[in-house]
Parts: sequence; C-alpha cells; structure tokens
Amino acid sequence: MSWFRQYLAAVASASHLGHDVEWLFYPGMLPDSRLKWWGDFGNRPAAHEGIDICFYRHRTGPILSLPSGAPVPAWSPGTVINVCDDFLGRSLVVETETHTSNDTRILEIYAHLSVSEEITFGTRIQTGQIIARIADTHAIGSVLPPHLHLSCIELLARIPGHELNWSLFPRRDKVNVIHPVFL
Repeated sequence: MSWFRQYLAAVASASHLGHDVEWLFYPGMLPDSRLKWWGDFGNRPAAHEGIDICFYRHRTGPILSLPSGAPVPAWSPGTVINVCDDFLGRSLVVETETHTSNDTRILEIYAHLSVSEEITFGTRIQTGQIIARIADTHAIGSVLPPHLHLSCIELLARIPGHELNWSLFPRRDKVNVIHPVFL
C-alpha cells in the first residue's frame, strides 16, 4: 500500500469512518492545480501547494465530507517548528526526520485546523498521533467545506522558522512542492 493510501486509511480510522472508504478528489484539490473546487469553480491566483482531503463515500453510497472537528493524525514523525494562521484556521508546520542534504529540509504542513494548546513550537510528534482537528470553516463564513489541506515541501534549511508561513509556501521560486501521492 502506498504511503498516501496509508495516510488516508489513518484519517478514516481516526474519524471512525470504517475500512471501506473511497476518497474522492476534484482536480482543484490536487497539487499544482490552478482550479478551484468550490464556489464558482474558477481559477486560483496561484498553483495549489498541497492536497485537500474532504470528500469520501462508502462503496457506492452517497458522497460525504469530513466534518469540522474531525481528528487529524500525523503522517510521520517530526518536530513542530511553527504554528501560524491560514485563511480558514491554523497551520502546523512540521520538520520531518527526512533530510535530502545539509542545505535543504522537508516540511509537512497541515492546514485549516483547530490546534490544541498541547501542540506548540518544539513539540515532537509521532506517526498517527492526533495533532489537531479540522477547523469549522462555516463558523468564519467560508463557502469551503471543512477539510484538511496537506502539503509536503522541500526548501532551504537556512530559512528561519518564523518565515515558514503562507507568505512563503506558495512561492515556487523558494519552495519545491512534493506530491504526496508519489511518496
């Protein structure tokens, strides 16, 4: 089973969805897409820097979506190096234990969350550990349904932690987006 399928199984398990879950993705939910998957289905101002996990069904049943408050498991071990705001909630920036060289590092970004007070800068997390919950997007008046945005990026190691936020993540001149399906 691919790493990404394992992670989707962990999300389903944490949310008590069962084992027969089929995840569904609009093209706009995938990395590098410039399409929106909400509202007018128009274009994004920049290429999508991750994957949005939201819609699922059981076999051929109706399409459902993850609710706000659904638990978010960690996909791999690492250390929280920033907690920042995003336009639908908060984001956790986690440095993984994977290093490509001394000059770069790999980060996982979990976005659109409600983060517990126990998860702060320097917190070590383990695979499968519940690190947050999906934010209630409707509470802030968004047309986007609650969902988990997940990014995996490679960037220069010298970029300080306080700069690891949504001003930087869309910048393809500074960030290499790694497609999670290929991990």
